[in-house]
Amino acid sequence: MKAAPSAAVLVLATTVLMASPSGQVPPPAPQQPATVFRTGADVVTVDASVQRERRPVTGLMSADFELLDNGVAQEVTGVTYEKLPIDVTLVLDVSASVTGAVLDELRRALRQVRTDLTAADRLRLLAFNMRVRRLVDFTQPSADVDPALAALRPGGSSAVFDALAVALATADAPGRRRLVVLFSDGQDSSSISDADALLDVARRSTPTIATILASPLLERPASVLRTNASLASATVEGLSDRLAAETGGMVTSVKAGENLTSKFRRMVQDFRSSYVLFFTPRGVERAGPHTLEVRVKRPGVEVRARRGYIWR
Repeated sequence: MKAAPSAAVLVLATTVLMASPSGQVPPPAPQQPATVFRTGADVVTVDASVQRERRPVTGLMSADFELLDNGVAQEVTGVTYEKLPIDVTLVLDVSASVTGAVLDELRRALRQVRTDLTAADRLRLLAFNMRVRRLVDFTQPSADVDPALAALRPGGSSAVFDALAVALATADAPGRRRLVVLFSDGQDSSSISDADALLDVARRSTPTIATILASPLLERPASVLRTNASLASATVEGLSDRLAAETGGMVTSVKAGENLTSKFRRMVQDFRSSYVLFFTPRGVERAGPHTLEVRVKRPGVEVRARRGYIWR
């Protein structure tokens, strides 16, 4: 089964919400600390996207993969492809930087995403400016999406880091995979958390993070707030790339006039068209952080997978 988010994830998300104005997402319920998918007491699972020339490579078996855990080769004991249902969390920037035309295109894109999901998949919508608000939860019917989208009104500053922390903090559901898609210009201007804290949360939780950057200014600072964090000088593009690399996700940008719907659809389809690898760690210490490396024994392929996990 999938594990619940770590204590660090929950503490950060709860701190974010308690320190923000009223009317937004309530703090997540406490969960037992853990930070990795498991189907049994000792089995770890890893999502792996395998592509050649930006197209999914299908038909791979366990023997086609090489997996290293802390540098030690592991036996991949099972592989699935497009079989597990997915939970998609869309995290939408509705600060003042989101104009009316972009908001209209965003509504169209999200309606298409809802249509693309299967009956077994689930959708959650979070919107944020200086506050984080849950518009539609996983347990709500899809009919609630349209009125939630119609009610979106842009304005205010942008708490990008806090919104992602909240999205990552939800407990994993057994037998499901989790994707978080962020739509934003990428620059934080009002979060309680900083870039280092967010990156730590991403490493300690299980979702894959995909980011759609709606800004041509990708080299500007990821945060306008003063901070002593080691990532204080990170750019919008640089931090987005780090989050994607740590979680096995991806980053794309959308320019004025480009089709936003196709960007969202690609993120979801790419995530669905990936493998889940199962292995039982051998020859490594169980406790503490683990570094992962996933390879495929075929030439000319690109593999994206989470870089690590923490065993508890």
